[in-house]
Amino acid sequence: MILAIRNIGFEGLGVWEEYLRKKRVFFTYWDVFKGLPRPSIKYTHVVVLGGPMGAYEEDLYPFLKRERRFLEECVEKGVPILGICLGCQLLARLLGARVYKGEKKEIGWHKIKIYQDGIFGEKEFLVFQWHGDTFDIPEGAEPLGETELFKNQGFIKDKIIGVQFHVEVRKEDVIRWTREYKDDLSEVGLEKEEVVGKDEYYKELHKKAFSLMNHFLAL
Repeated sequence: MILAIRNIGFEGLGVWEEYLRKKRVFFTYWDVFKGLPRPSIKYTHVVVLGGPMGAYEEDLYPFLKRERRFLEECVEKGVPILGICLGCQLLARLLGARVYKGEKKEIGWHKIKIYQDGIFGEKEFLVFQWHGDTFDIPEGAEPLGETELFKNQGFIKDKIIGVQFHVEVRKEDVIRWTREYKDDLSEVGLEKEEVVGKDEYYKELHKKAFSLMNHFLAL
């Protein structure tokens, strides 16, 4: 039973939705940004999804305080948590690490080097990125990987996995992001077509998404 926390309506589980249905793993969303109460389900795992806000912008986005308190409870209870992009940064901050703006935004398809065995099946592959913030590795956590632009691309600590990059996005998700976040593209000088990328990119990316989810569900 997965509780997936959405920080904005159009950043969801992506390809994991269909995958989890096929695996007969129940999931439900908590749209915390809407001020909705948390669904009263007996969750076993929590996924914290992305969003355009900063993990440190609790004054601008008060729902982040509520989200932080809930995640603190999950950590105390030993509930496995997977954080994606903003979710990763929220977990890093929760664990006492610094979250801050990077020198430039990392958007589109970038090659990543993975340090950890057994999560993705490969140590180097293309991932999808859309972020400007970065973070320090929390004390006691193991770094997950790096790209040329950002050294810290995730971490693992106990039953917590933080992943800065995206493996869950579908082509239709990315197309929507190019509309919703078009100012970011202008800022970094990228065209929509470059960011959307090729169909084969998604096919390979989703293999990594399924591998990550299988690893997470086994925690």
